[in-house]
Amino acid sequence: MPPTSLDPSKIDFQKYYFYGTILNVPPILIMYPMRTVRLLQQRKSAVPVSSSIFTVIKDVQQKNGFRALYAGATVFSLGLTTTKILQFATYDYCAQKVKERDHFGIESLRSPSVLSGVLGTFSAVVTTFFVVPFDMISQQITIAKAGAEGAAVATPTASATAIAPPVVPSGSTTAVANKLPIYVTGSFEPLAPPQQMPISESLKLQFKQEGMRFLFRGYVATLLSSVPFFAAYFPAYEVSKTWVKNGIELVHSLQRPDSSNPFPPPELHQLVISSVAGSMASLAGVIVSSPSDMVKTRIQTEQRLAPTNGTGVKLPMPSLKWMDVFLEILRKEGFWKFFAGTKARAILAVPGGALNFVIFDFVRSVSMKEEPLPLAIAQIPVAPERAKEAAY
Repeated sequence: MPPTSLDPSKIDFQKYYFYGTILNVPPILIMYPMRTVRLLQQRKSAVPVSSSIFTVIKDVQQKNGFRALYAGATVFSLGLTTTKILQFATYDYCAQKVKERDHFGIESLRSPSVLSGVLGTFSAVVTTFFVVPFDMISQQITIAKAGAEGAAVATPTASATAIAPPVVPSGSTTAVANKLPIYVTGSFEPLAPPQQMPISESLKLQFKQEGMRFLFRGYVATLLSSVPFFAAYFPAYEVSKTWVKNGIELVHSLQRPDSSNPFPPPELHQLVISSVAGSMASLAGVIVSSPSDMVKTRIQTEQRLAPTNGTGVKLPMPSLKWMDVFLEILRKEGFWKFFAGTKARAILAVPGGALNFVIFDFVRSVSMKEEPLPLAIAQIPVAPERAKEAAY
């Protein structure tokens, strides 16, 4: 006989996808400038980028206009909305099957935190394949349009041969950033500052050079970032949800028993639980995955267009292997560089995490379709503590 905790309800995934799509886009667009700030703080740049979120936003707005803060937003929103729905649908579908099969007889899977960690990690692995191309293209668009000022010196020119400009002598970085003429030692002929390549041409040349691998560049790095994030995210949500429930009960116990207006009111319990627990889960995920996210950004924003020096001799291509990039950051910029952009990422992820669960708890609630219980199960009395838990 199935256990009393078996959930007999099913999800109408057509409603699930529809409501999930409609409700996910506005939060992404509202918080998108934080993503732009994070990318600018994490990218490889010859000119230092401020660690202040407001300073970066101000600089982008002054140099490239307000619209630059939303560069790449369309591509990113399309990819993220699709993968969010796929991720939560994968999670819910697998959870449904695990419950139907009585947790496959594995005792540890009966623990909500263990089960959520396993399913969260699995859903992240499944959806990473779909999100990488959108993430890859949107990041390069963001860097090209929002980070045009102070870009790395080795940015290629728009020549027919797609070669980089001559190597700039040491100490001339400031001149490049200020668009001043550059002089080579022993010569009185100024060199023109490196010109920015249009992002459409850059993407086209990179795709021509790397093929389909270009769209999936950073796939391993994305996995190494997503897996620790969601492995921490879902268990932290389950643990935090229990804490918030206990907190609500404690607040109720401190109020008068005959109070007709308990705080928080019962109809807001799920909202409080979803938002607070979702925020705490996102914060845990951000902290755990920050180093991997930094490496992922460096790999995906690198423009590898067969650079040459002033004499036309090809220079070695930068390595995009995860460990090589990791060691390069550690050696040249230090351990704390791995947490560049973490504040912006947290500001983006914490309310996003709250909204994720608020939205998808709502989407799940309006997408449920009840199926009649077998008579033997329907006659089983529900334990008081289970009934109380169901109220949440």
